Amino acid sequence: MGKCLRYITANTDTEEQSFPVPKAFNTHVEELNLDVLLQKVDHLRMSESGKSESFELLCDHKEKFRDEIEFMWRFARAYGDMYELSTDTQEKKHYANIGKTLSERAVNRAPMNGHCHLWYAVLCGYVSEFEGLQNKISYGHLFKEHLDIAIKLLPEEPFQYYLKGRYCYTVSRLSWIEKKMAATLFGKVPSSTVQEALHSFLKAEELCPGYSIPNYMYLAKCYTDLEENQNALKFCNLALLLPTVTKEDKEAQKEMQKIMTSLKR
Repeated sequence: MGKCLRYITANTDTEEQSFPVPKAFNTHVEELNLDVLLQKVDHLRMSESGKSESFELLCDHKEKFRDEIEFMWRFARAYGDMYELSTDTQEKKHYANIGKTLSERAVNRAPMNGHCHLWYAVLCGYVSEFEGLQNKISYGHLFKEHLDIAIKLLPEEPFQYYLKGRYCYTVSRLSWIEKKMAATLFGKVPSSTVQEALHSFLKAEELCPGYSIPNYMYLAKCYTDLEENQNALKFCNLALLLPTVTKEDKEAQKEMQKIMTSLKR
């Protein structure tokens, strides 16, 4: 984070015991100083294949650096990466819950650090995937609150505008019962529009042209909803120029094909 990179999408002893430990954890560990460690994990996670190794490195150094803020939010981020990489529901839930605990602690320790708020928002979103409607709405409220803080603290980070766009797009399509429950919980109905979502996705593209296939997919969706079919096709075609790297990229490409087929009818 910080540079224009394509978007690739204190735990208890009990939690650690239930955690599936990769084989490499049991080998001899070369201890790194904090600056070298942070540079190495940031570099590793620039590729999809390096995310697991990045996570392992952080696990190997958690006892030494667990109270360092720059370590804490990266460790939470790594749990988010493992959530994305995992295909097992229980593992995903495990990664999401520990990551949320870590990121919440980081926010409390460093309330002016935008990365802490960003990854707390993201991990609240992941945890919400395993909750009922009422808790989903509560986590959605936390997601929006901390994402807004992160955007104020890190205004040049495209990932945050992509996330805000997704939030706005989702809220613009909430059902009546979902809006009513949100109003009961928080005293007001969440509201957003496709235009607001579009603005956020365009901001991500402005900050980092060619930012991601999923961002282009949502731009195409927004323009399709607004009946601006030429603009929708433009972003579908731009997406074809980007390499498909992540699972999210592949899913977005499939969705893009459906959009292009519907637009050409």
